[in-house]
Amino acid sequence: MTVMETINRHLDTLPPERQVETLDFVLFLKQLQSRAMRTTWRGATRSLRSHPAFGSWRGRGVDALAYEHALRAEWDDCP
Repeated sequence: MTVMETINRHLDTLPPERQVETLDFVLFLKQLQSRAMRTTWRGATRSLRSHPAFGSWRGRGVDALAYEHALRAEWDDCP
């Protein structure tokens, strides 16, 4: 028995309102899949350097590596 046949068999036993809920869920999953495919495609063609956050610390006079080490040191001192 295929997955679709199994789904249909179980779906036939549900009341109509549950069948509608199941349809809504399936449409939701399709929407998530569509978004994931667009994000993957867009991410593959887009550079990280083109992201608006890239270089946001530039010109602020902050050494990012020293800042990171200071933050880590604070956590190392925690009990």
